[in-house]
Amino acid sequence: MRQWIILGALSLAACSGGDTPPTGTTPPGPVAQVSIAAVASSMVAGGTQQLTARLYDKDGKAVTTSTVTWSATPATVGTVSSAGVLTAVAPGTVKVTATSGTLSSTVDILVEANPCTTPIALQAGQVRSFTGGGVVSCITLAASAGSSDYLVIGANTRPVQDDLMQYSVSLQSVAASLSSPVVQAQLDPRLLVQDQEQERIDGTHERLRQYERATVGPVVQAVARTRTSPTPAARANLAVSLAVSAVGDTVNVRVPNLNTGKDICKDFIAIKGVVRASSTRATIVEDVASPSGGFTTTDYNAIAQEFDNLIFPTDTSWFGKPTDINSDGRVTILYTPEVNKLTPSGSSGFTAGFFFGSDLIKKSEYPSTNECRNQTNEQEIFYVLAPDPAGTFNNVRSTVTVRQGTRGVIAHEFQHMINQGVRQYNPAVEALETFWLNEALSHLAEEIVGRAIIGVGDFQRLTYSQVNPSPSSANDYNAFFRQNLSRFQRWMVRPDTSAPISVQNRAQLAPRGASWALLRYAIDQYSNGSARAFTKALAAGPQTDVANLLARTSGAQFDQIITGWLVANYADGLNVSGLSPRYGYLSWNIRDAMSGSNSGSFPLLVTPLPGTYTTQSLSSSGNYYRLNRSGSSPQVQIKLQAPGGGNITNEYTTVIVLRVS
Repeated sequence: MRQWIILGALSLAACSGGDTPPTGTTPPGPVAQVSIAAVASSMVAGGTQQLTARLYDKDGKAVTTSTVTWSATPATVGTVSSAGVLTAVAPGTVKVTATSGTLSSTVDILVEANPCTTPIALQAGQVRSFTGGGVVSCITLAASAGSSDYLVIGANTRPVQDDLMQYSVSLQSVAASLSSPVVQAQLDPRLLVQDQEQERIDGTHERLRQYERATVGPVVQAVARTRTSPTPAARANLAVSLAVSAVGDTVNVRVPNLNTGKDICKDFIAIKGVVRASSTRATIVEDVASPSGGFTTTDYNAIAQEFDNLIFPTDTSWFGKPTDINSDGRVTILYTPEVNKLTPSGSSGFTAGFFFGSDLIKKSEYPSTNECRNQTNEQEIFYVLAPDPAGTFNNVRSTVTVRQGTRGVIAHEFQHMINQGVRQYNPAVEALETFWLNEALSHLAEEIVGRAIIGVGDFQRLTYSQVNPSPSSANDYNAFFRQNLSRFQRWMVRPDTSAPISVQNRAQLAPRGASWALLRYAIDQYSNGSARAFTKALAAGPQTDVANLLARTSGAQFDQIITGWLVANYADGLNVSGLSPRYGYLSWNIRDAMSGSNSGSFPLLVTPLPGTYTTQSLSSSGNYYRLNRSGSSPQVQIKLQAPGGGNITNEYTTVIVLRVS
């Protein structure tokens, strides 16, 4: 039976504490930076939008006590109120400025004619987007003298998690020459097994998230305010090892108890382990309760060397230095059947491993009333599935299966460990990273380790044949590439039900795939060729969530990022003549990779027009429609309405039109 692996399903650092700052935080200093957040980078004449000025001190901490003044030029294109409400007057570009003291920031907002009353005419490769609820209730396409092919996307560009926009889309003035074919999204049925296995662990997964937030998160946040550690570079002098466990030593480990009905910290499981390998960066420990027939000494040494030579240098170059709170210069990797027990008997997939944020906090840093003060191992540690050739603990897990199934997990979880550690030592950090972005970074960690293995650059444009060229390369493909591509497939077949910026990232595959793809697109388009500096800045913060992403994207507004990403998911690899590079990936031929990983079928759901459809979009996602005009055609209108009729009230409603040919 084919085995599907739930990679990193139980990573806990990703949601520690959410965005709730601890009490008694250090107040911010004077304003050192001003930025502007807009609902949309373009408007329709007659529309309005609320602009928001964001103020930060020199450390990136938000300042909320300073006043802001607004101005806009030219007034013939747009005007702005003292409260930052921008009114679009006439087509053109209006420059809006927010000023606090001697510092200011500007943003250019494009004002366009109403696309409902003023038909738009596009050349092949041109893209137009319109945002604004009722003001984009319809899009009129000018008459065409020849054949044309359009992609239309209805999107929700609100920069918050899980805002739901419901609407209907239809084509008015339909002529006989409109003959859009049905594009049926298809998915490799094997992936359905992966979904079923994910559902098996959803309950445990969600419980872990809640526990981490309530019990560990506040302490983790407070640590950043109380530690007086040197800089990350100085504290993590990994060339020095002060407390090394020797091979053959017996060590005591307190494993978080993830069994149903147990308190994860209070009911921790005390186990004994034996050090099986020790390298420059890793200590490999085997639970003494592990079944016979597991890894050999040669296997454990190979695991340690892969961590030393591949995973450690790759992850640290992209995300930063890890903590070293026990001063041994190493990360412990514990193979224990306690992880095996988390997968129900008979499952074709399995939970491969996890990292628990409690272990990065010393016992002395916990309040006496916190149950985790007795569980913490006070060291950097991963808990990983143990080989079980005879199926002693619920299921048969061969050494080959475990080795392959945990390689990507270790790369994934190491990012979480680094991310929490970096923020734990930064006094400017008000909270740990939100789940969706932390997970996106960890899924990226899988990819970049895969890139290191096959020897390609950060921006080398990958095809499916490059990441999986032959059966002999399948081990590396399955460990580091397949998971992201298959997760992204799940989003592509139903973009109406999931989104990259979503709490669904805690448990579901589709939003995880979408968040990886969105992050990959943002790196490609906005890192200015410095991918590793971009991701290190994301990991370090101090911002979280969408604000963290926007702080790294050169002043781009959220709607610009989402619009570009949504178009790229369809157009990248299609060789659309005249299309701006903005609407593509630099690091992937996404159409080739997604088709190749899905048995040759491109999985994106594209619905034909004409037709009338009632649907929905979650914030940061959208739905795809195709309109093909074969021969001379009169002008037509694409109409968007609320499900019961009337204008859509969501001001983040965005309609994107691409002329494909």
